[in-house]
Amino acid sequence: MKKLLIALGICLFLVGCKISDQLDRRYYNARVAPHMLPIGEEPQPMAARALVDQDEVFGEGLELIRGAKKQVMFGMYLFGGDIGDQVIDLLLKKQKEGVKVYMLLSRTSQDYERAQKKEAKTLAKIAQGEEAGTPVVKPHYRQKMSKAKALGLNVRNADPGFIKAIVPARVDHSKIIIADGSEAMIGGMNFSDTTAKNRDVMVRIAGPFVRELEISFSNNWNCVRDGAPYEPITMYEKTAAMKLMKNRLEHNDNGYSSCTGILTLTAPYARDTRKILIEKFDAATKSIEVEQLLLNDTKTLKALARAAKRGVKVRLLVDPAKHLYYRDWKGGPNNKAVGMVEELKKKHPEAPIEIRHYTVAPGQELHMKLCIIDGKTLGIGSTNFSSGAFQSNYELFAFLEGPGILRDFSAIFESDWKTRSEPAPKLNLGRRIISIFSDVIF
Repeated sequence: MKKLLIALGICLFLVGCKISDQLDRRYYNARVAPHMLPIGEEPQPMAARALVDQDEVFGEGLELIRGAKKQVMFGMYLFGGDIGDQVIDLLLKKQKEGVKVYMLLSRTSQDYERAQKKEAKTLAKIAQGEEAGTPVVKPHYRQKMSKAKALGLNVRNADPGFIKAIVPARVDHSKIIIADGSEAMIGGMNFSDTTAKNRDVMVRIAGPFVRELEISFSNNWNCVRDGAPYEPITMYEKTAAMKLMKNRLEHNDNGYSSCTGILTLTAPYARDTRKILIEKFDAATKSIEVEQLLLNDTKTLKALARAAKRGVKVRLLVDPAKHLYYRDWKGGPNNKAVGMVEELKKKHPEAPIEIRHYTVAPGQELHMKLCIIDGKTLGIGSTNFSSGAFQSNYELFAFLEGPGILRDFSAIFESDWKTRSEPAPKLNLGRRIISIFSDVIF
């Protein structure tokens, strides 16, 4: 009888999820979809600059906001800790100066008072640990969304229910800052103390490509079910963007270089990142480098295997999952990629494919979402190469082409591969089990 009741409960839960999903899709198709602005398919020019790790990323992000005169769009998955406070203080200042502020942040059930109390307890525990001689390896997350809302900043959550997926966990995972419709930052770095140690990258952009980023942000901003009319918040102006791009490129000592790019997304209105990524992997003739936190999407792994079998040199640098979600997952989702390489090497020993683990510091993750194809195309954004990222989240990914930006990111990959990598352990039974269930767990 007990087993029957459990089975009945599971069935009712699944039916409820199905009905809820159908209602979400019906609302989206009728009230939201007709207003979504199209993302351009033609490559757009830009000046671009590589940003590496917290010192460059956080500093440039604050500088980008500080320089805004009319509008700031700020979208972040994890937003917390001291860097979150700095962003909030700066955005409040800009808002008082008359700058329009739009923030897309993760949904939370905590109000400001509860969040403050939880943060105080967390900081007290950290202080006690330090006094006892136990330094903090990875700080606990201290969310700042409730603070941003309580202090009067304009905060929304993109509605994850609108993404058609069979999993309940769907989030807005993108990381983006846009200033005045002419300059932006995109990549993988969360603005949170918890993630500050991570090995990560972003790219700062000026020029017409920012128009596509603005459209994606505006669409996500309006993916809500509150009955409000669609309100485009784009302010892109080509003349200003071109002028800023030219200015960035004329100063040769600032790290910017000329390139073009296309934007791909995972969102209710565009789910094309995996399709285009696999097309580019299948078209590769010389080399593919991937540096990723999560690499377990079956279709993507098959494309990488196909490339290696036709003689393309494939190098995969992945996170060892020692500190993923505060636990050591013994290779975690990336065991699936290790298994793919092992099986491929058994059948095709000559296949030029390697996989290595990034050598993480205490509390660190290799958090990058990066690929380089034939030394000519850079893929960068918020998108892990996992089935969840390709199907269930709001994600942002860009494919850039230009010798300068490729040179910079190729140097980052080569340095990590040569100086911060180690052989990935062969799969034992435990790692194989984690691999089998990785699509569900991660």
